[in-house]
Amino acid sequence: MWDPKVKTITALDRGLAVLDVVRSTGSTSLQALHDETGLPKATLLRILVTLERRALIWRRIADGHYCPGSPPQGSRRQSELTDRLAQFAAPELDRLQAEILWPSDLAIRRGNAMVLCETNRAESYFMIRRDSIGFQVNMLRSAVGRAYLAFCPEKERETILAALRRSRRGGDAIARDAANLTRSIEHTRRRGYGVREQGFGGDYDKTRTEANDRLEALAVPIMEEKGRVYGCVNIVWIQGVRTLDQMVAQCLEPLRRSADAIARKMSAR
Repeated sequence: MWDPKVKTITALDRGLAVLDVVRSTGSTSLQALHDETGLPKATLLRILVTLERRALIWRRIADGHYCPGSPPQGSRRQSELTDRLAQFAAPELDRLQAEILWPSDLAIRRGNAMVLCETNRAESYFMIRRDSIGFQVNMLRSAVGRAYLAFCPEKERETILAALRRSRRGGDAIARDAANLTRSIEHTRRRGYGVREQGFGGDYDKTRTEANDRLEALAVPIMEEKGRVYGCVNIVWIQGVRTLDQMVAQCLEPLRRSADAIARKMSAR
């Protein structure tokens, strides 16, 4: 065994110890790191900022937890791709919110629904309901779901719709109205963004009259070069405070720039 007679670098050892904890837990808070390592929080923050600048970790907006950086090319499973997408989206969502003030969510397809994988609602100036990471979102009625369906490859879309037509959930029933669904998809594709179904109030199955989060949303896809969709990013606002036309005029282009920036980062790695 190699046993050189030199001193180790204490600061480096501390940094690697923190990195080991982040990697072993998958995500962890500053308090948990303090409890695990015994290091002062001020020291931990300096280490965490250094690791983040080296892309070895990243900070999730939704809960402030620290997560491992993206894995090397060629070893990415679906969960790793999701983490990578959220990692690249986090700073773009921060920039977007600084520009337009309203909060945003990042959602991916999981099966026949959309799933929330990052959000900056907790940092919003506005008092808006905070959905947690992993929250399941209706594919046919939500803005992110409609954007995904409109822009994903045709074969993938048909697979999703076939499964939704077989579903017994109340929120999936509109999948059996083929003519109306086709018009909705074509309309979304023409205008380039998705919006909520009029009767959708945030609950997967219930109507807005039964469960109303008092929000509206518009969403755009994050497109891969080969035509696939990585996921969708939205903007949410309080119902009645702004009209859809006002939000499109004010926020659509910044939202598209954010989606394009995330897509470029995904394709570059």
